[in-house]
Amino acid sequence: MKYIIAGITVLLVGCANPINQKTAENYYGAALYAQQSGNWQDARKYFSRAIVNAEYGGGDESTLAVLWYEYGRSSGVICDWKEAENGLLKAFDLDELSNGPTYMSLYELARMFYDQKNYESASTYFNKAHIEFEKEQMDTKDPIGYADFLDEYIFTLEQLGRSNETKELKNRSMKIRNAFEGKDSHTDRTPYGTKC
Repeated sequence: MKYIIAGITVLLVGCANPINQKTAENYYGAALYAQQSGNWQDARKYFSRAIVNAEYGGGDESTLAVLWYEYGRSSGVICDWKEAENGLLKAFDLDELSNGPTYMSLYELARMFYDQKNYESASTYFNKAHIEFEKEQMDTKDPIGYADFLDEYIFTLEQLGRSNETKELKNRSMKIRNAFEGKDSHTDRTPYGTKC
């Protein structure tokens, strides 16, 4: 009996793919709207439902990476730190599988720990993100965003008593800010821990 039920379940899931995909898209849209409205609790709930439907609908790794990334960010805003870390790490793993932008999840993990004042964990992710940012030449793609990153990395290292490692980072941040005076970052910062 167990094998018959399992076989029927596989058939149903196989047939449900287009429905699940469309449902995932609807939940994703609702989640983005909730995020933009500042309702991070609902955003997290809808991203979670989008993930389930995308997985049942046969979503690819890059799609699932986006959903887990947003789920992780939303979880961090409402102070569910464990789920935030879990979501961002899953996004990272999926981006690695699909050759996606792993630096995004690494940076969000760094910022999440930074905002909790957990500088030891933050430094681990800032270091990994720094390596990825260099490969991606982020100083040319989003100079002020990169300078913001450097400043947070510098502050983290200083909090850990590692100021001796910050000289080159400070010089680079200052040069970028001088070259792009009056400019802003292309991206907004996730407001971690603000909707607890």
